[in-house]
Amino acid sequence: MKGQRIQRVGTEQRALLRALVAIVVAVVLGMGATLGWLRLNEDRLVFEAAASRREPTGPLPSYAQRLTIPAADGMRLAALLFRAAPSQDSAFWVLHLHGNATSAFSTVQLRHCEQLRALGLNVLSFDYRGFGESPGVTSEQHLYEDAAAAYQTLIRRGVAPAHIIIWGHSLGTAPAVELATRHPAAALVLFGAFTSIPDAAAARYPYLPVRWVAGIHMDSLRRIRLVHIPVIVAHSVHDTVVPFAEGRRLYAAANEPKWFLPLTSSYGDGMGGHLDALYDHLGLLAPKLGALAGVRLAPVNTGDSSAQTAIAN
Repeated sequence: MKGQRIQRVGTEQRALLRALVAIVVAVVLGMGATLGWLRLNEDRLVFEAAASRREPTGPLPSYAQRLTIPAADGMRLAALLFRAAPSQDSAFWVLHLHGNATSAFSTVQLRHCEQLRALGLNVLSFDYRGFGESPGVTSEQHLYEDAAAAYQTLIRRGVAPAHIIIWGHSLGTAPAVELATRHPAAALVLFGAFTSIPDAAAARYPYLPVRWVAGIHMDSLRRIRLVHIPVIVAHSVHDTVVPFAEGRRLYAAANEPKWFLPLTSSYGDGMGGHLDALYDHLGLLAPKLGALAGVRLAPVNTGDSSAQTAIAN
């Protein structure tokens, strides 16, 4: 009897062990399949270029000028120039690097550029390869090359580097930071910025080792330490796309002179202010941008400034 009990216990332990092994194998295989799917679809998940081509477009203002920008491989990028009103022209230019899933020709981006123009800023806005009205295939390297091509367009038009403000929003913050490591400018402005794609992926998929398979990096946290022009980082505290903490980390890593602008009002853009917060409160940004870049900007209504707090380092 005792031997039978020992044999039965041994059989049960082996069965339990086999079950545990089967569970582990299933989890590993499932995780591997998920990671493989994420790696194969990484470009589509990171670059929402197809969505940008579905964005509603609006009529161009009379002062907006269409042009094309020659990219590094001969591709022609669709772009727009917004010239400031002569009575308000600061002689400074914003190189506007827009966010994901949108186009420079969308109603939202046209409004953002018009809001910048109201400050007395001239604006160059364009679509990255594969986005909006620009042909081609989007990639991390292409984003960097396209931003550099747009910068060179301003230089060829006679704009001095000291009069160029590199402005990145969301996805556009990565090429903005990379560009600022290689080219002089008056200032770097980042709104809704993320630290890196692996960081963003890890936050979205906390139970998967997604850093192992990340092929797109956009490591702004590392690169911003190489930027030696004035830096302004603005972020909505209610941002549901890129956590507020990402902007704080990026700001902490930046060199002086720098300034952090947390935007604390409630916003109706469906993204906790990720889309519109800074553009709707440019009056809060203008004085510091003017001081850091040496430019006098037109007065702008700040909106509900009582709900805002600006934190200087």
